[in-house]
Amino acid sequence: MQYTADVRIIRLMCTGRVDPTMVADAFIQGADGIMIVGCHYGDCHYITGNYQARVKVGLAVRVLDYVGLNPQRVAFKQCSGAEGERFVSLVTAFHQSIQEMGPLGSADRLPLPALKDKLFTAKTALAREKLRWVVGKFTEFTSTGNKYGEVFTEHEMWRTLDTIVMDEVATFEIIEELQKGPAAAKDLAEKLLVPAPHVVRYLLALQRRGIVSPAGVQGNSPLYRMADSAQPAAMAVGA
Repeated sequence: MQYTADVRIIRLMCTGRVDPTMVADAFIQGADGIMIVGCHYGDCHYITGNYQARVKVGLAVRVLDYVGLNPQRVAFKQCSGAEGERFVSLVTAFHQSIQEMGPLGSADRLPLPALKDKLFTAKTALAREKLRWVVGKFTEFTSTGNKYGEVFTEHEMWRTLDTIVMDEVATFEIIEELQKGPAAAKDLAEKLLVPAPHVVRYLLALQRRGIVSPAGVQGNSPLYRMADSAQPAAMAVGA
């Protein structure tokens, strides 16, 4: 059994060890597609590893899709160690789909190098505690429930994650822009393709946290800049 030599295999003890930032980093390093292949559900040696991986990869796909990557560039499949033919079939089909899309930036919402910049933002957001906390609680909240005994459907959990993804990515993009200099909400909205009312809400939230501060007025538009006390922390966030 053979498959294309264009594929590079990276072995892990369990797909549950796949960190969402790894998916973003693969594209930052130049990959055109990434497929995570794990055990069939119910056959994981680590009991819930592949269920955790499904959520982690799903989160990574949502964040990368939000910043402009074609979500079809990421696949999550199941295959046992005894299913060699199935593995070859999965690899071959995925490789063909990536070939049809072309190299990174050719079938995505943004071309290179703009997409590469967005991928760094995605990786930063995926590394932050808010998204990680929800991912860590995903299985618990959909099975046993929260501390109040409330059990959520997967649809409800994914909707919650989608909202947090939008907020986290937009917040970090705003921080990155303000690190370049003061800006008005309307200009940030136009550049980041985020509705102006949302940008204002994010700016006010950042101001309450002491991360941004007013920087005067330009015409009829208030300007915002990075607060002096927040500069080191903000630079670390964007690193």
